[in-house]
Amino acid sequence: MKAGFSTASLCSYIPEVRIGYDRHRELLRMRKVEALRQAMTADLSRVLLDNGVMEVSLPEVIPLFRQAHISSGSIMLSPEERWNELMVIRQGIFRLYYLDSEGRESNKGFFSEGQILAPMARSAIEEPSLFFVEALTNVEVYRCCYAQLAALLRKYSGGNDFFYRLAEGLLEDKIRREVMFLQLDARGRYERFVADFPDLHERVPLRHLASYLGMTDVTLSRIRSMKN
Repeated sequence: MKAGFSTASLCSYIPEVRIGYDRHRELLRMRKVEALRQAMTADLSRVLLDNGVMEVSLPEVIPLFRQAHISSGSIMLSPEERWNELMVIRQGIFRLYYLDSEGRESNKGFFSEGQILAPMARSAIEEPSLFFVEALTNVEVYRCCYAQLAALLRKYSGGNDFFYRLAEGLLEDKIRREVMFLQLDARGRYERFVADFPDLHERVPLRHLASYLGMTDVTLSRIRSMKN
């Protein structure tokens, strides 16, 4: 056989070699899939345990999730749609926002790495959404059906602790924002946001951060310049 034949050419002439080559590729693929599965299990277990899911329930909980890659700008939820998913954010940022009749956006909140994005209020679960959920960056998540997870966790004593902790976090965020708007001026609100979310203030586009903080992007830009 002539020297210089590629592996593909060699395999086309010798069936046994091709079978071995295909088996090797499949073995590598299976190893990669298993490595990704183990990484997903480790990531999910850490976040879920930190948020009150009991370790004994993890063997049943983890298989409910699947990994997903979401492109920046993708709309994950729109008004009038039902919110039926829970997402654990591995990487990236989501924003929640309202859109008024004149097309003006008002940012409701941001969710990033290690946080859980899910419908918590009864109205959010049972009624159509009033707001949008958008991927502000490219995002990697672990997602599952909210109703399936809730039904599974209710089988365990203390299974509701997970949802109580999520609700507590939502309430604390609302109280934090209420204090910001009632007691702080524009500069104070920005400084509080930087203190509370040091990993976000430079990653969220200025216009979206300004909207969340209740000021114009011009005002926020001036405040940043003064601090610098």
